Amino acid sequence: MIILAQEDFVNIILSLSSNDPFACRIISQYNSYSPNLAFVDYWTVIDDEKGYCTGAISRCGTNFILFLTDNTDINEVSSFMRVAGASSIICNSEYKLDLYGSKSVTGVILKKNSPYEIFDNSINVREPDIKSAYELIVKCADENFVPPLFDDFYVDVNHKLRHNTMRMCGIYEAEELVAVAMTVAESDSGAVLGAVSCHPDYRKHGYGSSIVKYISNILINENKIVYLHRAKNANRSFYSTLGFEEAGGWCEYYFER
Repeated sequence: MIILAQEDFVNIILSLSSNDPFACRIISQYNSYSPNLAFVDYWTVIDDEKGYCTGAISRCGTNFILFLTDNTDINEVSSFMRVAGASSIICNSEYKLDLYGSKSVTGVILKKNSPYEIFDNSINVREPDIKSAYELIVKCADENFVPPLFDDFYVDVNHKLRHNTMRMCGIYEAEELVAVAMTVAESDSGAVLGAVSCHPDYRKHGYGSSIVKYISNILINENKIVYLHRAKNANRSFYSTLGFEEAGGWCEYYFER
């Protein structure tokens, strides 16, 4: 059965796995947005016979994140999602959902848990303002990533920065932001990187790899595993050169309204 989350929601998830990017994303959202808010919900998936938790679900608006395990009743979760009013659902691609009328995209989960020993400490790194970061991300957008509207981006990022559930780092040349990376989710044991962008005029100079190394070292030194969701055919050699290892796959289901 699927029930609304209780006060020990985070501890229940951690008892299943503290090293899972989807668990990290749900915990981060829970710590960012209280379940008392109207636009979010959190559920646990419970084994009907044995009574223990086998997975978790979170909703923000019409976007859902699923943390699934080998013991999760996938048919039950599929049935729940079919009536939940979802526009998008992201989960581990190992678990195939039965969602009539949906389309899907897939990619690779990457992880890094050892710091970079060689790093150029002379580069100018600081936290960019949200508007500058957004403008750079938009310049680097492609078919694999379509940025949200600025107002939505600003409200979400500003809120999460204040609640310490994400961070942004940028590299500057003089006063121009040339590369940016952020965590889209953070828990005590993990972080998911996203929106890694390098200005088109400054590529092939190592700025992209430098910002990834910089933010990854901070996270790894805090004993967090760094995860990244790479699109299926995007940036394969870039992240391989940076030492990220494949750790499974992700699948995002979406519905065209």
